[in-house]
Amino acid sequence: MRIVHEIGVKLYHPEILDLVQEKGVKVSGQTAYFHPELLMQWVGKAPEAFTLHARNPVYDMHIGGDNVECGAGYGCPAIIEGDGKKRDALLQDYVTFAKLVHQSEHLMLNGGILAQPSDIDAAKSHLIMLYAAMVNSDKCIAGIPGSGQKMQEVMDMMAILFGGKEALMEKPHVLTMISTISPLRIDEMALQSILVAARHNQPLLISPAPTAGTTGPFGIAANLALATAEALAGIAIVQMINAGTPVIFGLQCNAADLKTGNNSIGTPAFALQAGYCARMARMYKLPSRGGGATNDAKAVSVQSGYESMMSMLTSFQNRINLVYHSAGILDSYAAMSYEQFMVDLEIIGMIKFYLGGLDAETAEDFSIDVIKEVGPGGQFMTTADTLSKCRTYSWNPDISVRKRLTSKTADEEILENARKKQAKLLQAYRKPDMDPAIRKGLDEFLIQAGVGEEVIRAIHGTDGGIG
Repeated sequence: MRIVHEIGVKLYHPEILDLVQEKGVKVSGQTAYFHPELLMQWVGKAPEAFTLHARNPVYDMHIGGDNVECGAGYGCPAIIEGDGKKRDALLQDYVTFAKLVHQSEHLMLNGGILAQPSDIDAAKSHLIMLYAAMVNSDKCIAGIPGSGQKMQEVMDMMAILFGGKEALMEKPHVLTMISTISPLRIDEMALQSILVAARHNQPLLISPAPTAGTTGPFGIAANLALATAEALAGIAIVQMINAGTPVIFGLQCNAADLKTGNNSIGTPAFALQAGYCARMARMYKLPSRGGGATNDAKAVSVQSGYESMMSMLTSFQNRINLVYHSAGILDSYAAMSYEQFMVDLEIIGMIKFYLGGLDAETAEDFSIDVIKEVGPGGQFMTTADTLSKCRTYSWNPDISVRKRLTSKTADEEILENARKKQAKLLQAYRKPDMDPAIRKGLDEFLIQAGVGEEVIRAIHGTDGGIG
């Protein structure tokens, strides 16, 4: 409260500065100083929970309470292959990840910047990525922030998908992540995105990510306080634009490796701050975002495993409502990996089984009759009870290696299992149906916006051409 009141937050948008001043916030130059009581009055107008509606209602996401939902990696410009070599991400990578997200039982949120393709026009990439997510999945959609014009184009495409602007505004349909610029700044592009989304009644994720020791103070408590000041200011601004707009309180606080100056997301400090993010959000009666399967590893390795497990387990134990970067991240957000994506899905499955606990109340739950049948000194492997439960009752890995090694090393077996799992998911993938009129409307919108027909065909591959 002292940070946001005494030091203030710099806002790089004249309309927003006029708005907050009109609402009673002290403004000097480009800096807004929020009185704590006024700030919390506006923050209190945001809903404690909301539902993000997918094209297929089966995939609707409830964001809030103790519910945990997961989204894949976000924003990476590169791909790290199984051998550790790095390359630029391509449009085909984006399409493949969109299909993998659609196939995963653990991921309900598709789209956003699953990987930033290097082989398409950067000025049109927001349209191309959004379209690729829309046509390859009917799960919930993550939007892409940008200039006011680009954000409006996102809303226009969502309106085509959901039956018009009025229908879009009736329910939350597209979630946009807004990153502040630490320390204590929200730039023009972020504020333009906030304006457009809030005016369309679409939810926003306000997610500061100060790095303790570089863009944030070195102490963890101080870094959390700085991030909280930025998040609350952003949330209040959203409510000043359109009270009641769903907003997520998201702190993605990192720590710096001061030996190199690099950002570090695989440390206990990252996991610790994610846990406190969830607690702060509950105190403010807001949904939370934080954590993920984050690591600093340069390839799929023992490091990528134990760091991702630490952060992901923390996320679930603290009941963070939306966990971005849940699958595929390597190298401190610098790259996505198909193999790590599969490993992370296995980690999520392990955690869900572990946190599911025991449900044992009846004699049948304790298998008394089975134990009596086997008796002292017997064996349970060939009983009907074991045979009926062994494939579904316990957790079985897809990636982990339990069998005896022969010609391959353990690491080679893990990578091969990850690739087999990926191939199995993609082989089972079927593009969800889409109303031909909607498909035609989206295609025409992209072509009018300057996206070439060859790009649209590339997104569909062998599944079809222009609608």
